[in-house]
Amino acid sequence: MKQLEDIKLYGEPFVQIATFKEDFRLTPKMTHDACLAYVKAGKYEIFSASEHISATYNESILMKCGNYIADFQQDPEEKFFRNIVFHLYPESIKRVFNDEDLSFLMNKASTSEKGEAVKITDNALLDSFVESLKPYFEQPQLATEQLMELKLKELIYILCETGKGNTIHYILGTLFQPEQINFKNTVEANLFNNLTISELAHLTTRSESTFKRDFKKIYGVSPAKYIKTKRLEKAEKILRTSDQSISSVAWDCGFENVAHFSNSFRLQYGHSPRSYRK
Repeated sequence: MKQLEDIKLYGEPFVQIATFKEDFRLTPKMTHDACLAYVKAGKYEIFSASEHISATYNESILMKCGNYIADFQQDPEEKFFRNIVFHLYPESIKRVFNDEDLSFLMNKASTSEKGEAVKITDNALLDSFVESLKPYFEQPQLATEQLMELKLKELIYILCETGKGNTIHYILGTLFQPEQINFKNTVEANLFNNLTISELAHLTTRSESTFKRDFKKIYGVSPAKYIKTKRLEKAEKILRTSDQSISSVAWDCGFENVAHFSNSFRLQYGHSPRSYRK
């Protein structure tokens, strides 16, 4: 037996209270929204392609768009499970922030601290925020659009201030630029591999011309210039801090041969790799 109560914003679910009086398993598919599930009773357990996270009383899990398996387990004393689910739609977030700069959500979206979901514990601000919603469920007429706009904005700021900010920024950032993040991840992962522009384009499922156009939009320069600059910067650091052979440095930094590396390095730093090291 299950019971759902919800508050909508802009016609979409914003806050839902889900109560189950028996153990339950669902296979949620979140195509357009991220989701924060806050547990009030029982145990909530989610499985994704790469992660397995569980949460209990006053703990929560933030999940990015995607497919999950979710287990809802009763509290052994209360004999029911209850959680409060917040749906975070990108269009709703854009609308409540109006013309404000959303870079605070996206500027950490390609950090190394990525994940499909993250567990949040011991967060007094989030605990208080959840409690503040109680009157709106007791008297639904109070849940006006203007007040729910403020609540969504407050929730976003609270999430961004948690101790797991980088992962949360990544999850929220994927709502706004999923293609860009995937594009940047592919580029950054292959900066120092000896791949051609055409091969990089293939990895991002683009034609070479589309890849070059998208690259310039995101990075502001051509792929050839950006990649060569990053490779030379890495080479310069290796030459300063190690006695690695010149040919080995060239290979490690993605250059196809030593002559090409030496010529490029001389143009950038005014010295050959060997004389620069001395």
